[in-house]
Amino acid sequence: MSFPRVVAVLASAGLAFGLTAAPSSAYGDVPSQRAVNNPASSSAADVPKTAVPVPPRKVKKPRPASRSTKARNVPERPMDGGTGRRIIYDKSLMTVWAMNGKNEVVYRFPIVGRWDRPVAGEYEVYSKSERSGNPNSKVTFDHMTRFARGNDGKTPIGFHSIPIYYDGRMMHGIDQLGLPIATGGCVRMHEDDAEALYEWSKIGDRVVVLASP
Repeated sequence: MSFPRVVAVLASAGLAFGLTAAPSSAYGDVPSQRAVNNPASSSAADVPKTAVPVPPRKVKKPRPASRSTKARNVPERPMDGGTGRRIIYDKSLMTVWAMNGKNEVVYRFPIVGRWDRPVAGEYEVYSKSERSGNPNSKVTFDHMTRFARGNDGKTPIGFHSIPIYYDGRMMHGIDQLGLPIATGGCVRMHEDDAEALYEWSKIGDRVVVLASP
């Protein structure tokens, strides 16, 4: 019997006993059901890993400023607990925040102020001047945003740039921003910060002054 005839005979014998050729897909690119259902055959990547608990991030407590030391650990957000559009002046940290209507921080500035004025409470922006000054102290300053008044009930208190004496000298250096060394009641800022707050603020905006230590 020739070889082709043997093959034919075997093939016909297989049909006679109900044997059929397995589809190529059963052992080709389609995985067998056994491999899918048998956990022992799963790869290590398929086995879920136990979650490792992450300890909460320790937030350092803010430390107030002193006349010679700037505040430490100043938070990204103010600690007034409020919401909505507002300006927050924290006299303890010598820092000012501007918050938008979504309660997001728009600006955060180091400033020079004083602890005893203005007193803690809520105010509102009532007046703005691009150029201003104090003839008694012989100084000028820019971008004045007024929100309070002095003990006499008349003298304006506001945010503005570091004052400049008539002879051109700055009242104090930029490096001193963050210290409570002001002699008046106003809040002194870097000229760029004063301009930014001046442009952003609107008449009627809330100003929240937080208590000193």
